Amino acid sequence: MSAFVDVVKNAVPTAAAVGSNGSIIEEDETQPICPSLSWKQRLIGCGVCMGIGSLLSLLSFGAILRSDVATFAVVYTLGNVASIGGTLFLAGPKTQVQRMFSEGRWVATTVFVIAMGLTLLAALLLSSALLVLLLCLVQFGAMAWYMMSYIPFARTAVKGCLRGVV
Repeated sequence: MSAFVDVVKNAVPTAAAVGSNGSIIEEDETQPICPSLSWKQRLIGCGVCMGIGSLLSLLSFGAILRSDVATFAVVYTLGNVASIGGTLFLAGPKTQVQRMFSEGRWVATTVFVIAMGLTLLAALLLSSALLVLLLCLVQFGAMAWYMMSYIPFARTAVKGCLRGVV
C-alpha cells in the first residue's frame, strides 16, 4: 500500500507538504478539511467517498425499474456529489474548487453543476422522466469530460475518436 500512496502522492499536486510523521502540512492552515490527515488517510477518505458515490449512482437505477424518477434523480445526483466530494480529501476544498474552475475545466464543471440542479428540478417539480434521463446523461458526460482533463491527451484522443465516428 505504501508504494501506491507514494505514486499517488507524486501524481496529485497539492498545496501541501508532508510532515516527518506522514501528516499533511498545509500552506494555508485555514482551508483544509482535516489538515492532520496523512496521505494514506486522505486516499482512504477519497476512495470511500468515490466508492459511496459510485454505489449510489449504481443503486439509483433500481428506482428506474420501479418508474420512480424522483428517487432516481436524487440518488444519482447525490452519488455524483459524493464522488466529486472525495477529491476534496486530496487537495483541500479551496485548492480543489480553484482547479475545478481553472482554464480548461470550468466549462465542464459549470455544465456539471447546472445539470445536477436541473436534474433535481426536472424530477421534483416537473416530474419529467425524459428530461431527467437526458440531464443525467449530461451530468455523466460533463463529469467524464472533467475527469479526462486530468489525464494527459485524453480529451484529444476522445475528440479524435468522435471525429472518426461522425
